[in-house]
Amino acid sequence: MNSKIYTVIRIIFGLMIVGSGFGMLFGLTTNMEYPSASANAFMAAMNAAGYFFPFVAVVKIVCGLAILFNRYARAALVIFMPVSVNMTMFHISLDVTSGIPAYLILALNTYLLFKNIEGYRSMLIIK
Repeated sequence: MNSKIYTVIRIIFGLMIVGSGFGMLFGLTTNMEYPSASANAFMAAMNAAGYFFPFVAVVKIVCGLAILFNRYARAALVIFMPVSVNMTMFHISLDVTSGIPAYLILALNTYLLFKNIEGYRSMLIIK
């Protein structure tokens, strides 16, 4: 039962990330307007950089596919964690009310990381 729950969560998480990445990369999502002027200014600055959102979209797609198909999923979970944390920190500091998807993504990423903790033990040994 526990592995079935893990598999369902892994697939849902992978689909969420892949869908979000494709939406970002191909312009299928609308630009979000936030109630906070500083949140809008931050997003405008990231958009003006030109590379940031396409880069994040590619990271989302690659990590999401790895997690979805369970190929290099452990590495993908570690690689995607800074994206999850950054999304959450953006919403905590600039727009708390619309952050539920970011909070969910961080929670799922953290859950999947801890369910794979045995795979990371060799990296965590202090020599």
